[in-house]
Formats: sequence, C-alpha cells, structure tokens
Amino acid sequence: MRRVAVACCVVLTALIAACGSSTNPDTPNVAGEMTSVEEPSASPARPTLTASKLQPPPQDNKYTQSTGRPKVVFDPCTWIGAADIESVGFKSSSRERGPDLVAEYTFLTCSFENSDHTIALGVDSGNITWAENLEKNGSWLQPTTVNGRRAGTGTGAPGTEDECHVQMETKVGTVLLWTYVQSLGVGKNLYPCANIMEIASVVEKSIGKEN
Repeated sequence: MRRVAVACCVVLTALIAACGSSTNPDTPNVAGEMTSVEEPSASPARPTLTASKLQPPPQDNKYTQSTGRPKVVFDPCTWIGAADIESVGFKSSSRERGPDLVAEYTFLTCSFENSDHTIALGVDSGNITWAENLEKNGSWLQPTTVNGRRAGTGTGAPGTEDECHVQMETKVGTVLLWTYVQSLGVGKNLYPCANIMEIASVVEKSIGKEN
C-alpha cells in the first residue's frame, strides 16, 4: 500500500473514534467500461467505472443501520473519470480503492499518483456532517468555496507540512481530498498545494450539484 493510504488512515482516525473497515489491497485494473447505474434516489443514474476491483463495499450492516446516517452517494473511485483525473496530473491507471470504512461512519476512499510517483492524491467521501468535520479540523481550515460549494482548505494539522487539503460539504456529509509528497519527491522542492484548487474543482464536478 502506498504512503498515501497511510495518510488516509491518519486523516480518518483523527475524525472517527471507532469504526469497521473493508479493505482491498490489490492494485485495480481500471480499464472497465463506463455504464449507467442506478444510484440512490438523491442522485440520478450516471456513468461510473465498472472494473470489479474498483467497486465500493455494501453500506448495509448492523453498525450503519443503527446510526440513522445517510448512505454515502459519491464514490471517488468509480465516479471520477479517467480524463478528469489525468487533466490535473494524476494517472488514472494508478487508481486504487480503499481502505474503505463502513461502520458508525462511512468513508469511501480512492488514491492516485502522478506519473513519476512523487505526488499522491487521496479522496474520501463520507457521511460525517460538515459541522462534525469543522469541530475536528476547523482550527486549521480556511473557509473557501469550490464551484460554489462550501469548503475549507489548509496544509493540515501541525507536522503535516508535506500535505495540502481541501474539504467540501455534500448533501450527505463531507468529501476530504489531499495531495501528499511521497518519498520519491522528498528533496525536490515540491509544493503539495500547487494546483490543489484545480484538483478540487475536478472532484467537485464529479460529485455533481445534486449531491
């Protein structure tokens, strides 16, 4: 698992005290066809990637059913198109699912790398509320908007200066995205925030205004 996956776990652990997980450590084949699938009633049918290793886990278990939280609709691994992610410098072929968390809170997770493996991108789509997210991360997030959607941006908590974050509100919760300097990029004066708002704009369009 790439280092960005470790960073993902750190971000989610900071938000969630106890949760279950469903993890697929294999690198996926993302050459799946695009097809139109039925989404929950909050969102119309839309094209998604269909490669088997990219598919999200079921969101029905004893933990999710006991909380009353809505299901996560936007799945970053199957909703962000290949051309879209490559337009902001990441290889669609590097797309890797997980670790997903499906428990009292749900987070669907996807990661990407650039072509020289120096910068990684992580995207989490979850059902913690925007207020809950701000309670934990509001001290370092600067308010902003992404294509009109309420959001916050920052370099993360103290000690995470090699990361850059944008977090966006959705109808069912929050989407967290961050870029991360990987070990091959250390010492190359890379700036993780270089095009973070452009990346966030692409991700926001994949979420859809209906979500």
